[in-house]
Amino acid sequence: MKRRMLASLARSQYGRERLWKIWWLCGIPVAWITSALVIGGEAARVAEYPVAADWLDVLRILIYTAWARLAWLCAGNVELAAWSPLSRFALTAGLLLMVLV
Repeated sequence: MKRRMLASLARSQYGRERLWKIWWLCGIPVAWITSALVIGGEAARVAEYPVAADWLDVLRILIYTAWARLAWLCAGNVELAAWSPLSRFALTAGLLLMVLV
């Protein structure tokens, strides 16, 4: 199983993996992690640790950007062509929201 997941990630770096695999199988854990980092960052701000909060924000944006890059590259690997621009729009909107939050 681990070998298959690594092979899937390797294919996604070149845009050769199906979008749904990257979107759902990698995107859900990324959403959990980035949500936890938002909560952690806000807790650090409340506890008056602004530097730690800023580092958590940077880490959150890096994690999202890494996943979004893979999803962007794989956006062309869909059965219905309408999903490609729709997914790229959602990825762009998500990045803007990540930066604004």
